[in-house]
Amino acid sequence: MFAKFGRSFTLLGVVLMALPAQAQQWPDKSIRLYVAQGPGGGQDTIARYLSEKVSGVLKQQIIVENRAGAGAIIGMQAAARAPADGYNFAMTSSAGMASNPHLVKALPYDPLMDFTPVAMISRPGFLISINAKSPHKTLADVIAHEKANPGSLSVVIDGPRNATGLTAAYLNKIAGINIRLVPYTSPAQGLQDVIGGNVDLFVQAVGLQLPQIEAGRLRPLAVSSVQREPALPDVQTVGETYPGFALVGWLMISAPTGTPKEAVEGMNRAFDTVLKMPDVQAWMTRNGSHNRTGAGTLAELDSFVKNEIEIWGKAVKAIGLEPM
Repeated sequence: MFAKFGRSFTLLGVVLMALPAQAQQWPDKSIRLYVAQGPGGGQDTIARYLSEKVSGVLKQQIIVENRAGAGAIIGMQAAARAPADGYNFAMTSSAGMASNPHLVKALPYDPLMDFTPVAMISRPGFLISINAKSPHKTLADVIAHEKANPGSLSVVIDGPRNATGLTAAYLNKIAGINIRLVPYTSPAQGLQDVIGGNVDLFVQAVGLQLPQIEAGRLRPLAVSSVQREPALPDVQTVGETYPGFALVGWLMISAPTGTPKEAVEGMNRAFDTVLKMPDVQAWMTRNGSHNRTGAGTLAELDSFVKNEIEIWGKAVKAIGLEPM
């Protein structure tokens, strides 16, 4: 009889010991979010804003860790090598995921093999603008002037192999023109030089330009995205002049491959909830990083990344850039 009770207590003890482990659900500690950009940049600002909102939904702190440098490679590599335990994620971009594979020979990570897409953050285009005092009112005006006066116009870019440089060079190729590309390490300085009349055109994220547009210093000409920007609904897309032209500077939350399904799906739901909040949508639109459809499904995100790698590859090939 005592032996019987002894076995019963033993079984009960095993069950009770197992309960805490079963009761622990993701997330039960803070989460790290890698950002391949320094503090204060556009991606960093968005990451910190959304992290605070998502932390409130998950009831756990999200810690943003900046790993800037080498065209997003340093941050991407760090995120790819982070433990796939459900507590490490990354803010990935079109540069890190879609264009780098075509521009870097020995890329130390594989966008498709090393990462799992988790949540779409935004997919805005790049805005092409000009000094408001310029006589050119539309993109068509600019192209016509450049064709009649080859090499007479210049455009600020962030580097020939960076997103805005690729966008400007691809426009040159598609339009059959040769606007001079002027690299700037500081987009803010490039913006001031356009306003000051030292350079003609500016290509950069919408959010950086909106204050100058509202102040009447810049005139928006066209956006490189598939659809018009909500913050500038009257500004045409480049595709309305050249059908098929579409380069998007998207941001996405990704996880190291092998991250538990519970964490991937949980993070997707949390970002979806936050991105659909009216105040978040208003903030994102003001900052040129709109998202009206939420985080997207995991299947949609996987397909999107594969398609974007092809699109940016096509642009790089058309421009004639070789991997370095």
